[in-house]
Amino acid sequence: MLRSSCLLLLMGSTLVLGCEPPAAQKPSSGAPVTTGPKVTSEDVRRDTDKAVRTAAEYSKQSKDEFMKGLETRIQELDVEIAKLQVKGAELKDQAKVNWDRKMVELEAKRKVAQAKLTEVGKSSAEAWKDIQKGAQSAWEELDHAFREAAKEF
Repeated sequence: MLRSSCLLLLMGSTLVLGCEPPAAQKPSSGAPVTTGPKVTSEDVRRDTDKAVRTAAEYSKQSKDEFMKGLETRIQELDVEIAKLQVKGAELKDQAKVNWDRKMVELEAKRKVAQAKLTEVGKSSAEAWKDIQKGAQSAWEELDHAFREAAKEF
């Protein structure tokens, strides 16, 4: 993704630098108008490098924010699951069997969400966007399973 962004930036820079000024800016003699210092390939390289570093830093910040948010949501849900477990300990017979099944499902989904969060943490700043979708999906499944269990018990 980062390479694509860099390539697009470089192609755009080349396109802009290679374009002729509009006819209104051309002198009547047909010679091009220079309005400032000449842009060199070194200028393009430097600006491209800066854009790449900026994009990488933005990606890292986005990843960090996503991870913190998901960690917080999982911790909050852990507290709610603990409350559910206290309620479920008082159940008897078939209700207890159903509760135990729901808790097993909930714990499995929580483990998947935690594994995805760990995977995001280990990913590079450039690659984490691909992993983000899986982590978000795992969180949504965990949240849904919790809401279903809480509603039933």
